[in-house]
Amino acid sequence: MISRIQAFPTTDGIFVVWDVPAMIPDCLGFALYRQPKGKSAKVVDTWVGFEDQAEGHTDGEHRPSTEWPVQKTSWTDFLAPVDAPVRYGVVAVLKDGATKVKPAAGAPSEWTDYVSAMPSGPLKPWFNRGTISAQWLARAIGGDPKPAQTLDKAISTKGNKIRDFLTGQLGARLLALLAEAKASKHDVYLALYELNDPELIAALKALKGKAHVVLGNSTGKSDATAEDTETNAGVLKQAGVDIVRRKIAPSRYAHNKFAVFCDGAQKPKVVWTGSTNWTRTGLCTQNNNGLEITDDNIAAAFHEHWTMIHADGDTSPKALAVAGDKEWPFSIGQSKVSIWFTPTTKSGDLAEATKLIEDAEHGAVCLMLNPGNNGLLGPFLQKAQDKNLYVRGVLNNFPAQGKDSPKDQLQLLTSDGQQQVFTGKQIVDVIRPAGIDKTADWWQREIKNTGKFMIAVHSKVIVLDPAGKNPVVMTGSHNFSDRASTKNDDNLVIIRGDSQLALTYAARIVSIYGQYRWQAWRNTTEGQEDKGLKRNDDWLSKRIGKGWAKTETQFWLGTT
Repeated sequence: MISRIQAFPTTDGIFVVWDVPAMIPDCLGFALYRQPKGKSAKVVDTWVGFEDQAEGHTDGEHRPSTEWPVQKTSWTDFLAPVDAPVRYGVVAVLKDGATKVKPAAGAPSEWTDYVSAMPSGPLKPWFNRGTISAQWLARAIGGDPKPAQTLDKAISTKGNKIRDFLTGQLGARLLALLAEAKASKHDVYLALYELNDPELIAALKALKGKAHVVLGNSTGKSDATAEDTETNAGVLKQAGVDIVRRKIAPSRYAHNKFAVFCDGAQKPKVVWTGSTNWTRTGLCTQNNNGLEITDDNIAAAFHEHWTMIHADGDTSPKALAVAGDKEWPFSIGQSKVSIWFTPTTKSGDLAEATKLIEDAEHGAVCLMLNPGNNGLLGPFLQKAQDKNLYVRGVLNNFPAQGKDSPKDQLQLLTSDGQQQVFTGKQIVDVIRPAGIDKTADWWQREIKNTGKFMIAVHSKVIVLDPAGKNPVVMTGSHNFSDRASTKNDDNLVIIRGDSQLALTYAARIVSIYGQYRWQAWRNTTEGQEDKGLKRNDDWLSKRIGKGWAKTETQFWLGTT
């Protein structure tokens, strides 16, 4: 009944995809089975039942997917174990009379390979659980009179269960690296945009003079986070941390978020980079990623760049931008890695990234904060116009347009250097975050990303052809914008040839995309009329033989 099934692990759930090549009559969905290595398989639970069961169900009720099946051909298992490899299989669930269902078999006939949620190797991706517009959080604090204040208190408190869950494995790993450096009395060199997270501040204070920090001044404005950063700079200095301020905002941003970890001989060994600001919101309430790179040469390059910005202090001389025109090429195993440090004078970083996007054969997925009008969003949307490709993305903010421009219109710089207007259906697969507005049926009203939590997606990641011949991952602190390329201190890491890394990042992106897309649809009139699972096979018949389903399968599973 299914031809292929694969599982793609991330540190916040395992994404499972399966291919259904032909119609299965009376199929009401699939039961998903999870089997940790060395243990028996168990059926994965789901939280939404059939539409005729919406009345009278218990809030938060869940049942095995043999009873409440999955009516799609992918699923993210957020409850996957992190301490053991696991594999997955699915079984079709069939209609059995008017109100009953039955699995088509007693066990799956096809299984994925065993995968582990915890990364390994020299390139390790880490993710937090920064989505606050989520059902679990709505049930935890959504009923509070002031849920935003309750959330703010939770993420400010060490050991709080909500904080620990939101920081996820990303927060745990970053704190572990700092603790290991302290225990070994090793030096750490950091370039940070802003700082107010209590646990990260405590970890830096504990390192004392072994922590060498170049700290920016956030946006350069008098907002709360910028004021916290000023205060905490003094806290670090008083604790004996070696700290230099880099106050170049607001005209430019000291926007890096990297750390270089040395060994006992003062040699750089490991780099931590990515999108995560060292703030409470960066760790907890924004979708972020961290990339841990274990490579002597790459660590030395980051350390060399740190030395330059440390020496420049509050200035951004032309020599720094001229140095940024240099691409740093490396090899890790079969993978090719390019590092760009900005600012640049020639935007070679954007040129290289644009060419890679142009060359994508199967598709592209992304998470972006705001890439501006003259960055990589134009080339990305150009690829989205080819319906033979799978292109999906989430932007926290669409680039600002003229005050009289329609809301569904974007004028952007494209790969040929020309301005192009994208409208309506041309941008439909690149969405903004959304939360459920109204409690009804199976779903609770969700906490919104407003006020101090206005940023929902802060990651900066583009993935191209993860299952193809030339997989690409682009990430770092770089916002994929012309400002990031020509004005800010930033870093862009481009990795070619690592399919596992690309599939992991892609799985995380599409998991976030799927959640926000469904929540936005739920807020529509059509979505609010939806009461749950359907007792017919229309959901599957709408997929079989469709071109969009073929491109989706090809993106994830490669060509047959």
